[in-house]
Amino acid sequence: MLYEVFRNYRRFLKLSEWFLKNNEFLPITEDEPYLIPDVKIGVTPRVEISSDDGVKLFRYEPKTEKQYETPLLIVYALINKPYILDLTPERSVIRKFLEAGFNVYLVRWGDATIADQFSLDSYIDIFLYDFVEDVKSDAESEKISILGYCMGGGLSAIYTALYPENVRNILFLASTLYFEKKMGGLVNLSDKRFFDPEGVVAPFGYVPSWFLTERFKVLEPWDNYFGKYINMFLNAEDEKFLDDFFRMERWIHDGVNVAPGAYIRYTKELYQNNALAEGKLYIYGKRVDPRRITMPAAAIVGLRDHLAPPDCTLKFLDCVGSKDKAVFKADVGHVGLVVSRRGLALWDEVIKWLAQRSGELKRTKEI
Repeated sequence: MLYEVFRNYRRFLKLSEWFLKNNEFLPITEDEPYLIPDVKIGVTPRVEISSDDGVKLFRYEPKTEKQYETPLLIVYALINKPYILDLTPERSVIRKFLEAGFNVYLVRWGDATIADQFSLDSYIDIFLYDFVEDVKSDAESEKISILGYCMGGGLSAIYTALYPENVRNILFLASTLYFEKKMGGLVNLSDKRFFDPEGVVAPFGYVPSWFLTERFKVLEPWDNYFGKYINMFLNAEDEKFLDDFFRMERWIHDGVNVAPGAYIRYTKELYQNNALAEGKLYIYGKRVDPRRITMPAAAIVGLRDHLAPPDCTLKFLDCVGSKDKAVFKADVGHVGLVVSRRGLALWDEVIKWLAQRSGELKRTKEI
């Protein structure tokens, strides 16, 4: 008992020492009312290729002499920020693709304000359409591969169903694409009997990032509000553990505001009515038919994903027209797929699969 008292005292001192070394914090705002240490993240060099209304397209600096002829575009969710894919040099899905010889591009969606009344149609048929054309032009390639993470998988599926001629391969990472209540996760939380997205938007004119953060956390309340902080204190003697813990805390709470029109429609038509999988979704009057997704398709899922349970992704593969399908699974959660050791090990298989479908290695344009 006395030993544990002294050890807890030591943990407290080590935690205090860590905060003295990391004494800068992200600014507290009405949309992000959190006191979060400003720890270093997003380490891989990149350049901005194009920008439109705060939405940006980046290209990462290649790590190999030659790259595959088909570039990879990563489409992230409208919520949170994409640096979870490049948290540290050791925990970076982006770096893994670069070191394997891929040209990697990334869409970073902007932080919406009350003035940014973008619709789902705009995100697909203006922003994403234009950025795919920019990637094709910059990489001098007629087609691209798309990797969509979380909600980005839905955006990628919609775009690809509309413009399959531009996509050589598509990968869905922890993506909710088939919306059936019995699957749980965010689908249950968005049940139209209990949740009206318009009621969220009305007081603010947009969807504030804090609402989305708390909405995700409430799916596992004990761990998100208590358990992980107890675990952090018990490991406070390990400085590297604290570094990684607060990098994750920064990402979880460093969200973005979402445009109201896109959020309302995505929730009502996809989450509440399964319009994407059933071919009932329209973008600027054009029907989104998943059967037009005929190129090689892969699903990367976490068996313990509580936000996007595996079946939310896997059942959508039954809806697409592709005959070349692959499934990659790891016994991890939603974020564990891109930051945990077990999740990162899975990417060697994913990269091998994509490399076999991305053409020859060649010298590409330097940054």
